[in-house]
Amino acid sequence: MPLPPDLTVAAIYAVVVFLLALGFLVVFIETIRVRRMIAGIVAAVALSVGLVWTGETGVAFLVLGVGAALAANHAFEWFTMR
Repeated sequence: MPLPPDLTVAAIYAVVVFLLALGFLVVFIETIRVRRMIAGIVAAVALSVGLVWTGETGVAFLVLGVGAALAANHAFEWFTMR
């Protein structure tokens, strides 16, 4: 049985994880190099695909939330540092 059995609840948890991770990245991390960001996003996508493959779709949403926070942090830096 998946950890969060309801996918809508898992999606809400993923939004919360995304906002928490993005807030942490914006406040405490000054800059992330592009190679590390890409590696983090690729690792998050690979881990989420592996979790979906094993039936843990809800947890895969949480991992994708962290990967999306990395991408959003990079976009936020790009827009504010121009």
